[in-house]
Amino acid sequence: MAESDLGKYLDPKVVSAVQRLDLQAKCIIEGFIAGRHRSPFHGFSSQFSEHRKYNSGDPIKNIDWNVYAKTEKHYVKKFEAETNLDCNICVDISSSMGYKFEDSEVSKLEYTIYLTAAISYMLTNQSDSVGLITFDEDLCHYIRPRSKRTHLTNIINTLTKVKTEKKSDFKAALPQTLKLLKHRGLVVVFSDFLGDTEAALNAISMLRCRKNDVIVFQVLDQAEINLPFSYLANFVDTENNELQIKAKAESIRKAYKEEIQQFVKHIETECTKIGVTHVLLNTSDPFDLALEEFILKRSRCL
Repeated sequence: MAESDLGKYLDPKVVSAVQRLDLQAKCIIEGFIAGRHRSPFHGFSSQFSEHRKYNSGDPIKNIDWNVYAKTEKHYVKKFEAETNLDCNICVDISSSMGYKFEDSEVSKLEYTIYLTAAISYMLTNQSDSVGLITFDEDLCHYIRPRSKRTHLTNIINTLTKVKTEKKSDFKAALPQTLKLLKHRGLVVVFSDFLGDTEAALNAISMLRCRKNDVIVFQVLDQAEINLPFSYLANFVDTENNELQIKAKAESIRKAYKEEIQQFVKHIETECTKIGVTHVLLNTSDPFDLALEEFILKRSRCL
């Protein structure tokens, strides 16, 4: 298949037509590589991935004398133990993540699952360890980070079975997640953050206090961002069906969009304060934005 054809697999609509999640993950990554015209795996070999400056105390035997001959500077190879990392992907599977506007191709959870599978596929192929945590009002699944190909199958199988049934409870679920993350690494969080946002931000802050690198992907449907309805509608809380309100979308659209923008901006600002990368994802957008941000964050962990 030509590289130009592979690029279509960055479209959620195209990916959703593929039946198997493992193939969806592979298609997304291959489409992404084709779009970049270079592999995101570049620089990660089984022996070493790159060089760093020689520091006092480093074994002299690790100096790369070929590099010295060219630069007259001392560099040492960064070996696998220094370059591979543990990555835990935390996925919010609460009921609000199941929302899908009638014009959207996938729900927020489906969009998240595709990206989680793709990132897991990418990490496994470059010998990084990847783990999975899912939560709603409780901790639902935990798969310890490992780098084997068979481990990827375990993650894929788990992702295919998740369901959005319960409301979110960041205050209860995320502290349980913190107890599992005992080693420093990269933590990726997927959530719409609808619920107790402050409790979620507090847990993310604790992750940073433990010296983890953190990237937050806030996933929203296009309807949640733009309120595109043009008629009298009954708006129902996706996590509490008892909370409902009837309104004409035209009459509340301006105020609503200001409110949602403030909501997203608040999360982004609080994340920035503690050194966490925040990325807003619209489920109608291609997957390349999230993958670019992930690779950039991963490279900074080296």
